[in-house]
Amino acid sequence: MTQPVQDKVQRWLDEAATAMGGEPRGRRDALLELEATILDRVEERTRTGQVPEEAIQDVLDALGDPAEVGSSFAPSRPLLPPAQTRPYLLNTAMVFVAHFLVVVGATVAEHPLALGPLQIPPISNPRNVMELLVRAVSTLLFDAGAVLCVYALLPRLGLAAPLPRSGLRVRLDPRRCYTSACFLALVIVVVNFFRDSLLALYLPGPDGVTQIPFAGPGIVANLPLFNIWIATAILREVLYARRGERRFTLAVDVVSNVFGLFCLLRIVATGQLVDLSLAQSVLGVNADGVAALLNTVFVLLSLVAAAILAGRIVRRFWRIKLVSA
Repeated sequence: MTQPVQDKVQRWLDEAATAMGGEPRGRRDALLELEATILDRVEERTRTGQVPEEAIQDVLDALGDPAEVGSSFAPSRPLLPPAQTRPYLLNTAMVFVAHFLVVVGATVAEHPLALGPLQIPPISNPRNVMELLVRAVSTLLFDAGAVLCVYALLPRLGLAAPLPRSGLRVRLDPRRCYTSACFLALVIVVVNFFRDSLLALYLPGPDGVTQIPFAGPGIVANLPLFNIWIATAILREVLYARRGERRFTLAVDVVSNVFGLFCLLRIVATGQLVDLSLAQSVLGVNADGVAALLNTVFVLLSLVAAAILAGRIVRRFWRIKLVSA
C-alpha cells in the first residue's frame, strides 16, 4: 500500500476514533477491527485489477461517514454508572429520612410545611397504616428520582459524585472523644438533678422571687429515654477513644442515634413541650402566646436535630459494611 493510501486510511480512522469515546483500550480494539476490515476489502478489489487509490476510495465511501461509524462503536453510557451506585443509594436514604421527618413535622403541626418552592402536606390520618405506607413509598420514589437527576447532571457539569467512601469515615480524635464523653456526663447529671427547675421563670413577687417551671409533660415524661440516649452516647465516645473505628463501636453509635431519634420524635409527638399555665397570673394574656412561640421553637429544633441524627444513622450503618471487624 502506497503512502498516500495509508495517510487517507489513517485520517479516516482518526475521525472515527474521535467519535468513539470510551476507554483507550476499547477504542484501540475497535480501530484495529475497522482497519483490518478496510484492508481486507481493499485487497479484494485490487485482486480484481482495481487501482489501489480507487479501491480505498470506494471502500471508504461504502463504509460511510467516519463519525457515524465511530459512534456506532461508542459504549453505551448508563444513567447511573456502577461506581456511583453505592453513593447514590446512601444519598437517597439520607434525603428520604430527612424528607419524611419533615412530613412527620407537618403531621404533628397539622398544617403544611413549606420547604422552598415545595409545600409538604401532613398525613391526614397517621393512624392508618396503609396511608402511612403509601406516603412513605411516594416520598421515597420522589427522593430517588430527584437524587438520580442530580447524579445524571453531575458528570455533565464536570463534578464528581458526592459522599465517596472516604466521606463516611469517622474522624477519630481520642482527646475530643473523651472531652465529649465528659460533657455528656455533665449534661445527664445537670438534667436529672435540676429536672423540675431546668427550664423555669424566676419572677419577683410580694413574697420574694417565685420560681415557675415551664417544662411541659412532653419533656419531663421522656426524661428516662433521654437518659438512655445520653448514656449510650457516652459509651460510644469512650469506645471510639479506646477501640477506634470498629464494627462494634459503629454499632453502638447506630444504637445511640436510634435512641436519640426516637426520643426527639416522641417528645415532638407528645406535645406540650412548654407549659406556662402557672405563669398566667404574672404574664396574663401573653402567657399563651409566649408558650406557643417557645413550643414552636423547641419543635423545630427537635426536628432539625432528628434529621441530623437520622443522617448519621444511615452513614454509620453504611460504614459498618466497609469496616473490618
